[in-house]
Amino acid sequence: MRVLHGSVAGWTGAALMALGLSAGCGDGSDDQQGSGQETTGAGGGASGAGGATGATSGADGTTSSSGVTSGAGGATSGSGATSGATSGSGATSGNGATSGAGGATSGAGAGGGGDQESPGFSVRGRFLYDRCGEKVLLRGINEMVVWLSSGPDGLPEFAEIAKTGANAVRIVWLATESSAGLDQAITNALAQKLIPIVELHDATGKWDLLPSLVDYWTRADVVAVIKKHEQSLLVNIGNEVGDQVDNAAWEAGYKQAITRMRTAGITVPLVIDASKWGQNIDQLQAVGPALVKHDPNILLSVHMWWTDGSAATITKELQESVALNLPLMVGEFAQHAVYECGKHPFEYKTLLAKSVELEVGWLAWSWGAVKNSDCQNDGPFDMTTNGTFAGLTGWGREVAVTDPNSIQNTSVRPRSIEAGSCR
Repeated sequence: MRVLHGSVAGWTGAALMALGLSAGCGDGSDDQQGSGQETTGAGGGASGAGGATGATSGADGTTSSSGVTSGAGGATSGSGATSGATSGSGATSGNGATSGAGGATSGAGAGGGGDQESPGFSVRGRFLYDRCGEKVLLRGINEMVVWLSSGPDGLPEFAEIAKTGANAVRIVWLATESSAGLDQAITNALAQKLIPIVELHDATGKWDLLPSLVDYWTRADVVAVIKKHEQSLLVNIGNEVGDQVDNAAWEAGYKQAITRMRTAGITVPLVIDASKWGQNIDQLQAVGPALVKHDPNILLSVHMWWTDGSAATITKELQESVALNLPLMVGEFAQHAVYECGKHPFEYKTLLAKSVELEVGWLAWSWGAVKNSDCQNDGPFDMTTNGTFAGLTGWGREVAVTDPNSIQNTSVRPRSIEAGSCR
């Protein structure tokens, strides 16, 4: 059975698996995912009849000029930073290192603020900044580029997505694809003034495969592509890696992944999905601060496929994350959950409004040039009927255009992306 998008999948699995069936959310691959996964409300919850569910996957990423602070005479520094040397007694620099008296704090890929340029995007506190020091709130769309029938280059879909005014596109990718293909997809997104956020989909729901994703990212040819586009790129290490992963293992696994990628010379912000198929916001809140301490140039991404998608739950979880100063973004959401579909509506208008109020970035799932297989008969997740701006319909049109807090009404493209310069 063709299945799409590993993000949403996870729910219908166990019961369907017992019948020899599978479900998924939008890609075209046949990987099984999520056997034994529980459906959740905000980061947890009960499963449907018969217990936890799984699904087959296929298809399924804001930061800063690092916001470094300095003491007297101290300059910002760090891996990829653009300032001069640190000063002050006992000052040290590096990925997230802090200096001694009078020195500066720094982070991977960090730069100063104002007119000072850094190599690319970076995260300060909970916000994303571009290389010119402009705060960027992500307002974008996911697309399963790797499974496009015309080839994985994003054409003409990126041009159609750009008509919404989106400032970002999350590009579904696979480790089996070439670095040349990756380069082309990123180049085409940038040509449409979209911030490319590339994610690997191979390990959706599969915690043990996280190291294999890092193997791809740290290949010399792939690192060269990332370095080529480092002014304008975000890298989402892996889509929804892992189902039931305890906090200690999740923290250790991602610390190792981050360190390996930084050691390979990758300075761009790294987007890290929650476990439990992206939904475990409780884990992001519990362990996220430790990852930020390890490397401040990261974003934590929750996929809101919760069975409790009420306005109260959305508001509560966003407020709790902001209170923790987490660099949180919503990497995926649609009009309802994937498990039992229309029985579990998601109050996306609350997400849009609260994201403006609390300054949280988000990416809707998904554009629809590649059809989602989940919930085909009960509210498909496709934002469009045919992958075009003119084909926007239903919840997709509201999120992209007509809602007061839609992409078209709230998205701002940073000058560095729009004009290619800081001035």
